[in-house]
Amino acid sequence: MKAGLRPEDIHSKQLSWLCIEPMLVSVRGRDMAAKTEIYRQLHEGQQGLFLFYSYHNHTKSLAEFYWFSAYNITQIKSWNGIKNGMRFFHLDEMVTVLDQIESLITDQNKVGEEWREVLATDLEKDPILLQRTEALYAAYQLVAEAAIIHMNKVILQNQEMYLEVE
Repeated sequence: MKAGLRPEDIHSKQLSWLCIEPMLVSVRGRDMAAKTEIYRQLHEGQQGLFLFYSYHNHTKSLAEFYWFSAYNITQIKSWNGIKNGMRFFHLDEMVTVLDQIESLITDQNKVGEEWREVLATDLEKDPILLQRTEALYAAYQLVAEAAIIHMNKVILQNQEMYLEVE
């Protein structure tokens, strides 16, 4: 399964997104079984892009970043997959930041073996949590930008695995 791209899109700053967009759009709003079915049809690099962008595209604000990180860790259990995808692309700095995010979420929300309900409004109620989350969000934004540039380069070097020019 490969994305069809126009020739002018090959050098886009959004190349990695364009290579996984059709797969993510096809499962938007569908149940987890449908998402898993598409995911399993992808090769390891595409799986990394799939999970990264399914997370990254939901980190546009601080509250969204906090809540969606927790959701990926506690509910849909995709966090290790996101980290594995970043390892596939040799993005160790991103893995480090993801580990730090996981520690924050776990420290804040896990009591014994149970997870408490995570709310975006948690940030408003806890100034220390807010400060820690702001610092991690800033770090995440920097490494995510670098990760996208790097993933774009990997895709350019391995176009036959990710895209077809239309």
